[in-house]
Amino acid sequence: KIPATLTRESSGLYTVSSTLFAHVTREDRNSRYHCTVHYWLRGQKRAVESRQVNVTVFYPAQHVKLQVMPSSALVKEGDDVKLVCEADGNPAPVFSFYKRELEDSWQDLTSLADTNSGVLNLHDVNKSSSGLYRCQTLDLDDMRQLEKDVELVVNWKPRIVAISSPLYVRQDEVVNLTCKAIAFPRPSVHWNVNGTAHEYVENQHIASNLTVRVSHDLLRAGAMCRVSNALGVSEKHIQLLDQKTPESKGVIIVAIIVCILVVAVLGSVIYFLHKKGKIPCGRAGKQDM
Repeated sequence: KIPATLTRESSGLYTVSSTLFAHVTREDRNSRYHCTVHYWLRGQKRAVESRQVNVTVFYPAQHVKLQVMPSSALVKEGDDVKLVCEADGNPAPVFSFYKRELEDSWQDLTSLADTNSGVLNLHDVNKSSSGLYRCQTLDLDDMRQLEKDVELVVNWKPRIVAISSPLYVRQDEVVNLTCKAIAFPRPSVHWNVNGTAHEYVENQHIASNLTVRVSHDLLRAGAMCRVSNALGVSEKHIQLLDQKTPESKGVIIVAIIVCILVVAVLGSVIYFLHKKGKIPCGRAGKQDM
């Protein structure tokens, strides 16, 4: 509605007034308004425009967006990450942040965030920072609540967490060597010795079992497990120790016993001969010539 009034002053001048009544919506939030006065002067039609004004429109949020910033970068261990939550309401709603711990359990991170700007700063992230994050908005005008989730994936270089070392083996024996590591993205595992390797995933760990026959070179040098992905490499050495056979151990024990007996018999003979005077006592003047 645009009602207008026209008033003729005592001076003969005219005062014109026009008022705009309009129902505004969220689409009018960026609109600018002005009015124009048209008049005739000396036979010519002229116009004067007012300054432009913006009307502040309040409206509830309809959509919410949560994203990881910087969005184009690969998140690695040690990086600083921002979770930015945006809503299209005016005034801006109150923001809350959560991280899923268990299936139906969420950790409240709101105290670590700027609830006015909707930014959650995560410093020096590690693999435990990975997970599902949630932003919730609460419109204080109509108490409507909206939420949005985003998955944060932290990439980290491989770390070998378990290895079968040291290992007691015998030459020509067939043994299994095990190497376990954790990394993201999934790494590849390589061995420096020939054998039959089998990889499997166990509780987010990548594991490799190598079946190999023990050779002299393998006993001497051991084996090396090498785990790598795009972020780095981790290596571990498996030490192999020669385990003597029971037969060889028995031979060694018998040899020691025989040596002890020989020494005992030899000592007895020397003592007997000494008693009989067959062995000089070593003192001058008392030797039987």
